[in-house]
Amino acid sequence: MKSLAFFFLLAAGVFTAAWMWVSEEPAGEPAYGITFSSRYAAELGLDAQDTFETLLGELGARRVRLPLYWSDIERTSDVFDWAQTDALFGAAEKNGAELTVVVGMKVPRWPECYVPDWAEGLDEDARQQAVLRFIQEAVVRYRDFSSVVRWQVENEPFFPYGECPTISVAQFKERVELVRALDARPILVTVSGEIGPWLDSALAADVLGISMYRQTWNDLYGYFVYPLSPEFYFVRARLVQDAVESVIVTELQAEPWFPEPIASRPLTEWYETFTAEMLVDNVRFAQDAGLPEVYLWGAEWWVALREAGDDRLWNAAWQVFNEAESL
Repeated sequence: MKSLAFFFLLAAGVFTAAWMWVSEEPAGEPAYGITFSSRYAAELGLDAQDTFETLLGELGARRVRLPLYWSDIERTSDVFDWAQTDALFGAAEKNGAELTVVVGMKVPRWPECYVPDWAEGLDEDARQQAVLRFIQEAVVRYRDFSSVVRWQVENEPFFPYGECPTISVAQFKERVELVRALDARPILVTVSGEIGPWLDSALAADVLGISMYRQTWNDLYGYFVYPLSPEFYFVRARLVQDAVESVIVTELQAEPWFPEPIASRPLTEWYETFTAEMLVDNVRFAQDAGLPEVYLWGAEWWVALREAGDDRLWNAAWQVFNEAESL
């Protein structure tokens, strides 16, 4: 773990120095969005549809990264239940939201991979064909919605996080090529912003999405703040600019990193592990990185915490979406 910390310190120094020779200034105020997970909303005891409409209506979120959960939609092979996702798309259309739709086997929120029970026992080739069939059904169903502005294929497909089968480069490319064949909208591919390469994923994408986590957890140190500067992300984005149309922040930490089950303590007790001040600091950090879009991670948590009687994170998030210039 000490060697990892040393790596981050060294990397931060190198990229801060590199900042000095970057001639282009960072962009102005980014456009803000959220990731919305129906699965996570349900885990927090919320009604997914009501929560989504609250975030669009009361919060004013107009850019949403929306994962489609294969294991929920195709519980039985070749039988697709789109009722919940249809309702979410309907709310997006009604509110004038712009959707980045995430399709595939690995999509946001733990355990990351959402493979139906019937597909768990398939061999690798058969599972690939099943994933491709699901992706095709999803894209064909929603490509005529005006709210869809881009597709994301898988989530950090080559980053070893989550309870997921390994995906090969060839399998991933086949999934991307299928989406391209079905619709002309841009393709988003995501990577870890802190660890691992960006270029290979950028080459497969029109838009590259990165994570931006400030405070994480490990068993040795407890909560750990990455010793990275905004320039680290800005310079890395410049280094891949010839391979991709743009680099955006698809996951900006705006909720706690939970080292234990959420239900292990009252919701309001979690607030001290991630406060409204930390949310604002993270937004300012992302602003300084100079990337054009920033999607906050944890919107469902703000709603759950508000319903539990603590609206401080909700109020801080509302300011981001409505008065970001005053932060």
